[in-house]
Amino acid sequence: MKKMSFTILVVLLLFGMAACSSSKEFTPDYESAVGVIFVNAEEELPEKAKIYADFENNSYTFDLDAACVYFFYANADEAYAGDMNFTSMTFGAGLDNGTVGATGEIAYLPNETSQNTVAGYYLYHDETGVYFSTETYFDKMEITDGCTMEGVDYPCEVAFAVKKPAVSFALIYNNSEANATKTDYTPDEVVDYQTFDLKSDIKSVTVICYDADNQEVSSETVTPENPNAAICYDNGGQFLASKILHFRWQE
Repeated sequence: MKKMSFTILVVLLLFGMAACSSSKEFTPDYESAVGVIFVNAEEELPEKAKIYADFENNSYTFDLDAACVYFFYANADEAYAGDMNFTSMTFGAGLDNGTVGATGEIAYLPNETSQNTVAGYYLYHDETGVYFSTETYFDKMEITDGCTMEGVDYPCEVAFAVKKPAVSFALIYNNSEANATKTDYTPDEVVDYQTFDLKSDIKSVTVICYDADNQEVSSETVTPENPNAAICYDNGGQFLASKILHFRWQE
């Protein structure tokens, strides 16, 4: 895939629907791909069928063990952008051709009893909604830590990270006096994109995730330069759901 030159779009694109205005006459483009979906090979999909997403709260989601990302203009005044089961996501515009693509990461849990294989399909939209066709996929592979899948019809580059789901996690606040305080949570106790306000004497926050046996499964340090952390948890499939935590320091 030709590498894209990215310029960051408005922040609203990272959270769901974004309003866009245009003075040109609008014609829906039902032929071009508007996103990608990665589906667990364990899913039993009908042959040569269109699988439509559910639409709720201005977002499109699929009732599948899968992850997806999309961006498209619904009319002249608004565009829809969003993702499902990504731990990080950046939308960007291709400077050479004006297309909107994405880069991101997906957390995946291998299973000894499954193929651990994922197929990538392009997403399209029509008068009914957002869908993919099971007639063909653009890529299929066994998932290993760090492997990537790239789309061409919809420009994207997605990395897979093999992870274990968190049952609980701790926030350790490291202050300037080398003292630390700790707060424990479960994923259910926080919401996606929850913001934690910090005093200026907090130099960093260590985010440690634990499994059901209280064994550490991941650890990362949040700083003012890197203020976000992803909590990956079990949502009933091998694609792990995630909640992004945002830490905001006082000036």
